Amino acid sequence: MKFLLDVNANASLSDFLRDLGYDVACVRDVDRSMSDGDILDWAVREQRIIITTDSDFEQLIWLQDQRHCGVLRLENLPRSKRLSLLQDVLADYDQELEARSIVIASEHKIRIRKKLSFKEES
Repeated sequence: MKFLLDVNANASLSDFLRDLGYDVACVRDVDRSMSDGDILDWAVREQRIIITTDSDFEQLIWLQDQRHCGVLRLENLPRSKRLSLLQDVLADYDQELEARSIVIASEHKIRIRKKLSFKEES
């Protein structure tokens, strides 16, 4: 899997993912003020799953029918808890991420939302 970390995802998440061998790109390394639409375009272009803590990408996907390669929205928790939540999602929901689902993960609940991505639509 390839990931694109939004500016609100911290460096410990990217370090953790890289240590596991994942291909990780970070918005903060390119342009901290990049628009959500441009981030989504980047993710689609490089077939990356966006990791974020905000719901803006879901709104672009569902309300504006934007193409995507999957989104993992983590609850905005302290860093150590957010990292633990990411570990849980990777361990238990990797197939959903690979299937380009929208995974919404909080401390108490994980929701999976599926919407056809551009690969499935063509």
